[in-house]
Amino acid sequence: MVSEPSGTPPQVETLSAPERFLVELARDLHRFGTPAHRLEEQVARCGARLGVPTTMFSLPTFLALAFGPLDRQRVVNLRVDPGVVDLGRLHAIETIQGRVLHKAISPEDGAQALRELGARPPRYGTWLVWLAYGVSAMAATQFLGGDLEDSVAGLVVGLMVGAMVVGLTAHRDRAALAEFLAGVVATLGAWALAWIMPPISLSAVTLAALVVLLPGFSLTRALIELATRNLASGSSRFMGSAMTLVALGFGAAIGERIISRLPLAPMEGPMPPPGWLGVMPSVVLLSLSTVILLQARWRDWGWMLLAALLGLFGSRVGAEVLGPELGVCIGAFVVGIAGNLYSRVLRKPAVTLVAPGLFPLVPGSFGMRGTSMLFMDSPSRSATWGLTALVIAGALVAGLLAANFFVPPRRSA
Repeated sequence: MVSEPSGTPPQVETLSAPERFLVELARDLHRFGTPAHRLEEQVARCGARLGVPTTMFSLPTFLALAFGPLDRQRVVNLRVDPGVVDLGRLHAIETIQGRVLHKAISPEDGAQALRELGARPPRYGTWLVWLAYGVSAMAATQFLGGDLEDSVAGLVVGLMVGAMVVGLTAHRDRAALAEFLAGVVATLGAWALAWIMPPISLSAVTLAALVVLLPGFSLTRALIELATRNLASGSSRFMGSAMTLVALGFGAAIGERIISRLPLAPMEGPMPPPGWLGVMPSVVLLSLSTVILLQARWRDWGWMLLAALLGLFGSRVGAEVLGPELGVCIGAFVVGIAGNLYSRVLRKPAVTLVAPGLFPLVPGSFGMRGTSMLFMDSPSRSATWGLTALVIAGALVAGLLAANFFVPPRRSA
């Protein structure tokens, strides 16, 4: 046996081109909003197509990929940030993946294309995102029982919150304060506008201004991951959503304590939600802002509007049959069916319809009310709101899983 000379560095085997492509694919899919169960399945199927046995483990802040047979695996560990939904880049990722699998480009070129895609600036700049905060708050006010004056107030307070959040998130060391300060700004802003343009519904305007920050969609994704036995990822995402709710609720509670020491503002209680036709302008505005907030392509706006209408009206029909909490299950079921059909027929990601379709239904407002009640020394009311949020999130998950049973999702690899 010949031994290597002392001082000779050990031979390090580098990743092959297909493996580098799979690493970039996993990183970008996670970064732009793919949930753990779909991410792990998609990367494993893509690896099989490329002749690279691949095992993957996903967490919101960590990815581990193992390549090769079980007795000779090479592991790649990645520290990542929790992903945000970017529909436009998910479309582009699927296009690049398809070109690699159909040998239109090499895995090296595919990995380079993914790196370039990840380095691009967001599709919509700071000003449009800031405007989307205000428009979404204006639309959400109607869903929360506000009138025209409340919608105008929601627009103004939403722009205030958006300016503060966009400014803080531009600096990594200050981003953690965004949710807490947003709760304070929304509460005090609604109080100030109640004096300027009385009377308004303080609760409706405050919640509407925070609707973009509410982690209802993230909470629903967490429960989906738990239901699909991705327990580590689901638990981590659930705790992240809970901490966001705590920050928002604590900020709102601080704002309410400050308001309690100020002169009482003229205000009115929320009105019943608008009827079937009365809600249409709000749905259109909400879908327009969702295109920007989810960084989607404008050509997909019609599909996203359709998804929002299906989710909203499906949940209203379900509410008449099953009650308001469980009625969202029907809305989620309809949206899930539509998303899977859209993906199968047009060969595009189902999340293009699922994310905007669930946006009006997610239970974040109930969770925030629960946490703010906890800080206001109302533990019993806090528990009621929190359980309501979990029931709604569970109903959404049940609807989506049932939709996947009746119309299985398309396999993208």
